[in-house]
Amino acid sequence: MAKKPAPEKDSLIRNPDVVLREEDPDGALLFNPDTNQIRVINTTGLFIWKHCDGKKDLPAIVAAMQEAFGEVPEAEIATQVKDFLDDMKANGFIGKILVNT
Repeated sequence: MAKKPAPEKDSLIRNPDVVLREEDPDGALLFNPDTNQIRVINTTGLFIWKHCDGKKDLPAIVAAMQEAFGEVPEAEIATQVKDFLDDMKANGFIGKILVNT
């Protein structure tokens, strides 16, 4: 049996209680039953959400966004990803895995 790689320091992970409902190709709804909050996210938000798998940190998600949406300047992507994640963390949709080094 293969061992799972250890999470990277400050990896981001989705709150397992949050319900994702993909409405159409342009976005989705997130429902956090812990706080009764709903977020409507666009395709970019959905892309970021799906990359919060407990294995990637902010720079890794920014790099994945840059690869997928190469026509957008990297600085703009980094700002948008950080803002989205800050909001998601502040409202309990996403958390961090802190690994002892």
